Amino acid sequence: MIYALLTIAAVLSTTIVISNLVQNSIKETGFVSSAVAAYYAGESGLEKALFDIRKKDVLPKNGDCGVDYECELTIDDQSTAELALDLKKDQTVQFDLFNFEDNSLSSKAESMGLSWLNNGSWLEVTTVAWAAGAVIDWQQPSAPFAKEDLNVQKYLYSSGTAINNVLSANKNYRVRVKALYDDAQDLKIKLFNTDNLLGQQLAFPNFLNIKVVGSDRDSTQTVVAEMPRFSPLGGLFDYVLFSEGKLVK
Repeated sequence: MIYALLTIAAVLSTTIVISNLVQNSIKETGFVSSAVAAYYAGESGLEKALFDIRKKDVLPKNGDCGVDYECELTIDDQSTAELALDLKKDQTVQFDLFNFEDNSLSSKAESMGLSWLNNGSWLEVTTVAWAAGAVIDWQQPSAPFAKEDLNVQKYLYSSGTAINNVLSANKNYRVRVKALYDDAQDLKIKLFNTDNLLGQQLAFPNFLNIKVVGSDRDSTQTVVAEMPRFSPLGGLFDYVLFSEGKLVK
């Protein structure tokens, strides 16, 4: 009887352990399935937001994603305080410091800070400036041409850190940064409302921070994206060639 009871107890204990393992495995499988469903719900909401912004030129409202899945959308246009990226050799990044819908609102920027890993790379910074106002008025500089009178200006930096104090708070800008000679890795760009990176740090205008939280049962997944509000109107060109023949560079 004792051996029989011990055998039954051992079998019962093993059964309970195996049952718990199977039950936990089923729960984990359910959690994984729910997490995957929540992720794709968030991704679907983000894709819908990107389609509305780029194809319909409509800024979605905070709240429901507008898709057949459970997700919540949040858009913030004042949270991009720093541009961070890896810039390949001879590639450029362009950003706009003005309001597309109201040119009378100035950039308020007085200085721009740049830092990158100094592995032999230089940065070429090109700015196009115009005064904030009801209309864009391109003033023609009078001779002799002073540097501060030119609409387009270029600056070269090589030390891995740079401060540009030429920005004016009452003007608007389109800025292009190009990596020369080597990759500009871990490039960071910041804006401030006072010279020498002092005062208040400014958010980059026309940049959207989009966050979508997808849900399924007890799981939630967050998908985020950062993008310019508007598609670029056009790049900054160093020169223009007019020819009826083939161009060979």
